[in-house]
Amino acid sequence: MPSWSSIASAIFSLDAVYVLTGLVLWVFAALNFRDRDNANRRGSALFWFVLGVVFIFGSVTPHWLTGLLVLLMVGLDGAGRVGHKAHAEGTTKSGQAEPKGTSLGNRIFLPVLLIPALAFGVALAFRFVGGDTSRGALVGLGFGGMAALFAGLYLTKGGAREAFAEGRRLNDSMGSVIVLPQLLASLGVIFAASKVGELIAAGIKGVIPGESLFLLVVANCLGMTLFTLVMGNSFAAFPVITTGVLVPLIVRPFGVDPAMAAIITLTAGSTGTLMTPMAANFNIVPAALLNMRDQYGVIKFQIPFALTMWVLHVLVLWLMIRLL
Repeated sequence: MPSWSSIASAIFSLDAVYVLTGLVLWVFAALNFRDRDNANRRGSALFWFVLGVVFIFGSVTPHWLTGLLVLLMVGLDGAGRVGHKAHAEGTTKSGQAEPKGTSLGNRIFLPVLLIPALAFGVALAFRFVGGDTSRGALVGLGFGGMAALFAGLYLTKGGAREAFAEGRRLNDSMGSVIVLPQLLASLGVIFAASKVGELIAAGIKGVIPGESLFLLVVANCLGMTLFTLVMGNSFAAFPVITTGVLVPLIVRPFGVDPAMAAIITLTAGSTGTLMTPMAANFNIVPAALLNMRDQYGVIKFQIPFALTMWVLHVLVLWLMIRLL
């Protein structure tokens, strides 16, 4: 008979979060399949079902099978079979009831704030018991989403059916873009393993003298931002730039604190996230959900702020190295 500690470890594990995520995706798949108004109901249902399989069984299925499932998802999306599409002869509902929770005031932010609060709290708990704090933060993020769901239902007096229906609606609005961060993060790992960062470092060495700290900092932050523009998020670009540029050209030669330099480099790359359509879940999906006339309106608004923050990151990193 398993002990209480082993049961707790299984419940508060990353695998448990993946399984719960997969089960939710299966519910979305079922809702899509039952939606006769959606011309893409079969393709959408299969897409979310396959993604749910990857989440639930990804840790035990062979890598080649997971790869084939991903290719199946790519084929479905490439064929335009994912998302909500009304039948040509059908009509869409133009009127919707006023959403619940419109008179909650600032209490509406409680579910959102629960997510980072639990992520931080669980990470601290993992650290207290000697566990991996990074894994703890991810576990907390998953259970924080569940807590936010229950808090939202309590505040709005809604039901589980409404929650799943609205979640499925948002999922359909985003479509396959919802898996873009995971794919781009995987691409970053591939680039790092392919020594792309070392090629970039070799190019920088041929142009910038090794003793020119300021220019090296500029090249480091610029490379991080450009890679983020291409890959969509700074987490995907981070392993490429840190292992290829930051560590060999700045950290080692100048004796820089790697933790300090790495976090500033990471957030410098995040300025690129504000300026790229590749970060579709941040910049393109909101424009679609808000029915903006210009699908790039969010990006255009953010560019001046992103460029200002990038310049400040360069100056802060340079000054931190010089003064510390």
